[in-house]
Amino acid sequence: MWEGTIMLIVKQNIMQLVEFLQTTFQDNRSSLRTTKLHKVILDEILRVKPEWKKYTWVIEVKDPKFDETAVNRGREYKIKQDGYGGTFDIDIAGFEGDELIDENLKVVILVKANNSCVGKNIKNFANTSVGEAARVFYAPNVKLEKLLFVSVLPRVSPIFENDGNVKGFDNVISYKKRSDPSNILNAQYGNKVQVIDTYYDIGDVRNKKTKSEFSDIIVENLDELVVNG
Repeated sequence: MWEGTIMLIVKQNIMQLVEFLQTTFQDNRSSLRTTKLHKVILDEILRVKPEWKKYTWVIEVKDPKFDETAVNRGREYKIKQDGYGGTFDIDIAGFEGDELIDENLKVVILVKANNSCVGKNIKNFANTSVGEAARVFYAPNVKLEKLLFVSVLPRVSPIFENDGNVKGFDNVISYKKRSDPSNILNAQYGNKVQVIDTYYDIGDVRNKKTKSEFSDIIVENLDELVVNG
């Protein structure tokens, strides 16, 4: 294994994306939520892209609650030297063969699942995506086949006050259309990079008044996750 770090080698489908989203507002910053998100996104991608099952997949597992066995605790893969000359952490990494090294890295998946106050962060996401793509594609020892930026977003997201009350709503699709980095990324890297925005509706979203009402949501009209090429 890579530098003795214990990682989860993903082998089986555990949960579906819709199940994750039902509780997406719970423990937003927890490591357990991050682990579940990365696992379920990988499951969805391998479902629609079964030919990628040939790769060895690694995701971050920070929280032992994800699995009671110590073997499943560890960190995500880190590119040893990225395009800037530093290191770079990968949410989901696919390798050719069992040796987890930069030279064998073939697929990189970077994941976000913002669910509230999306509008104020949307341009930062676009800027970050362009920079992260450069860090991966210009890494001297990486010969990447595909980079995916996967976002799972509500079509309408709440904006919360500091006290947890809802003060308004963002039209997320409108914001995304005005800050889509796809054209820039495709001009630089062609079909080796793809921005995937998967949208869903929060049931009865505009009638909810407080953050607590979002703790267990009804997920409706979830888009199919599509990987091109």
